[in-house]
Amino acid sequence: MSFSNPKFRRSPQGHSRNHNAGVARQRTKPSLSAVRSAFSLIEMLAVLAVVTVITGLSVPALNGINGGNTLNTSAAKLAGLLSVARSEAISRHTMVRFVVAREWTNKQSANLRRVSLWAWEPEIEQYAPLTPWEDLPEGIVLEPMMPDYVKGSRYATDDRASVHGDYVLEPRFDELAEFNPGTDDEPVDARYIEFTPSGNLRVPGGNARNAIFVVTNGFATEEGTLRYSKRADNGPANWAQLNVDNLTGRVRVYQP
Repeated sequence: MSFSNPKFRRSPQGHSRNHNAGVARQRTKPSLSAVRSAFSLIEMLAVLAVVTVITGLSVPALNGINGGNTLNTSAAKLAGLLSVARSEAISRHTMVRFVVAREWTNKQSANLRRVSLWAWEPEIEQYAPLTPWEDLPEGIVLEPMMPDYVKGSRYATDDRASVHGDYVLEPRFDELAEFNPGTDDEPVDARYIEFTPSGNLRVPGGNARNAIFVVTNGFATEEGTLRYSKRADNGPANWAQLNVDNLTGRVRVYQP
């Protein structure tokens, strides 16, 4: 994979060259904490896989035959990856990004369905993949904008704060949260949020308490819009909203 994109090499806030040099010298000799950090990631990914399977097995009894199984499994996977990102940022004492592919060159099926984690590596002064790319199940997709049906939901009526947040996939974040983890031949138009070494969440250009993602049953079209596979009066029949608190980094899931 080529990392020739100049945006790829910008140091995050607070990472000076002197600091990077110091970190590079310290990491020439692996320590027990470094070994433990790598092992911790393997542990958490294994737990995430088990949780995803258990969720997939247990959800049908709660949701019936309405596609809730796959949707809830997808929401659990996203929530798990966000939690892993925060934990790794703390344990590695570095910035870790949760990245969503908005448009993947020559791979429309990956649009708004492919996610991964990327960690800042001071030795090479760029972000490197922490986890492989993962696709949401077929027929499950992330909303490209904060949808109106979420704003009019019952839980939004009860608590308006639940739908107030930064939706990083919206066009207003095109330059602020732009990230290209692809190659020269296959660029990727992606967006990100990132966790700091203290466990806080940072949304580039954001000013709200939460970062928000919405996942639902549907497919991304070539025009960048969604076609819902299960419709209700004003939108999809079911969805899951994930709120990430920018102070604590904790994830909360809302559903209709």
